[in-house]
Amino acid sequence: MNKKRVMWIYFLFLCTSLFLAFRLFVIAQNGSRATEALAGQYTRSMGVIKRNGFVFDRNGEKIDVVSDGFITLVDPAQLIYEKATELSELLSQSSTFAQSYFYEKILSEKPFVIKTNIRVEHERCASFEKYKENDSLFLHLLGYRNSDGVGMSGILKAYDAFLTKYSAADVKAVYRSDAKGRRAINTDIEIFDDGYSSAEGLYLTVDKKIQECVERICEKHIDIGAVVVQDTRTGEILAMVSAPLFDKNKLSEYLDSDRGELLNRSVLGYTPGSVFKSVIAVSALSDENFDPEKEYECVGYIEIDGQKIKCHNTSGHGKVNLKKAFAVSCNPYFINLGCNIGYEKIIETASSLGVGKYSSVNLLPCAKGVLPKHEDVGTVANISVGQGQILLSPLQVCSMISTLVTGEYHKPSLVKKTVADSFVTHYLELGEKTVLSDDMVDVMKELFESCVNDGTGYRAKSDMVQTAGKTATAQSGQIRDGKEVVHSWFAGYFPADIPQYTICVLCDGNSSENAHPSEIFRLIAEAICAL
Repeated sequence: MNKKRVMWIYFLFLCTSLFLAFRLFVIAQNGSRATEALAGQYTRSMGVIKRNGFVFDRNGEKIDVVSDGFITLVDPAQLIYEKATELSELLSQSSTFAQSYFYEKILSEKPFVIKTNIRVEHERCASFEKYKENDSLFLHLLGYRNSDGVGMSGILKAYDAFLTKYSAADVKAVYRSDAKGRRAINTDIEIFDDGYSSAEGLYLTVDKKIQECVERICEKHIDIGAVVVQDTRTGEILAMVSAPLFDKNKLSEYLDSDRGELLNRSVLGYTPGSVFKSVIAVSALSDENFDPEKEYECVGYIEIDGQKIKCHNTSGHGKVNLKKAFAVSCNPYFINLGCNIGYEKIIETASSLGVGKYSSVNLLPCAKGVLPKHEDVGTVANISVGQGQILLSPLQVCSMISTLVTGEYHKPSLVKKTVADSFVTHYLELGEKTVLSDDMVDVMKELFESCVNDGTGYRAKSDMVQTAGKTATAQSGQIRDGKEVVHSWFAGYFPADIPQYTICVLCDGNSSENAHPSEIFRLIAEAICAL
């Protein structure tokens, strides 16, 4: 054998020796793992249950999901015959499966998970509440997800990233097992609850109980329309309902529907009609030369720029001052008043009340509000009675009323806080801004009360609580079933002396069989008082 071949053999022997030495070192450094492997043991991880972030109401009640039984983790390792029989019977009573099914699984001694109807109380079991998507409450506000679980509308779309990532949670079971998957003797199953049972998620300002009341009343009395309930003092949205409702499991059926089931009408723009007369009134009150007691004679119409504009009372209201005209919703009085005030003052006042100031509320898109840009007398006459090129959403009208009866402007808010990984982020809108003096607020409250007590809002009057507000009927220019759609409104608050709740009701062409918006307002106010 030549010298060169001997050198190669020696080199290969050296490399092999070094490799074996390295492997022995690794085994020595991981003695426990090697011991497990030699004993036929493995560390296994089993997913038990998981979820995306919850959406809660202001009181911590879950609103995006409802209970759907339980997922129960069962550890049947080394159970004696009597205990196995007992556990299989208990599981059968707690689920829809037969006892024999569970008995076989228990005999395998492998940990398993099963859906049960109730929480299983047993030393070998751990139950976690299971949830399914809420498909009957908060439909338009929450919105819906597509088949991939991606939020497509409402809060589920606006906060999709947060709900699917930052507050996702799960439960896992980790244990040592033999090659057949059975838990090893003298070892335990460890359960890791990674936030599943915690109160992590998105907290809204809405109140589940109030929402339930409003939805129940709307389902009975509103064909097409919307209702918004707001905390008068803070601007927080307490309930938001749109009609008609939709079925999340039949979304494709609504794509060509002319009823707009998927639309959230609470945040869409509508012609406000006489609700906007409150803006005209407060515009006038801000002028120190204006006399609210000065009378105007309504003869059933007013002539503007050569055109007669009729009052809803074609025979006329006779002599009316501000309070009387507001109560009976006299068009000629407010058209005359608006023309005297002028375009710029009206737009300035509307802006100070929040109209056109925002296009979203805590990421939820909403109509910004449309005010006409023309200053001619015809435009001013139209907006003085809430007609023409003016659009407001029920949400904006609700907020506007709150400002008028408190003097403080709060941008509406929908989200209180987020909780993820035990970290709390509070969502606070900018502080209130004083826009009206106390004297002006007192006058406006008196006007709203007169509408209910002595005027067109009489249906809103309640024996349970003192109410106040303003009615409205607005032409839409839209034709449905051969007739022009009329938007009917009532926007008000209660209690009248110390406002706590503001409610805006919109009926988008309700038929004669449905209740008037002011009556719907009363029913909601009384339902809230009864909570």
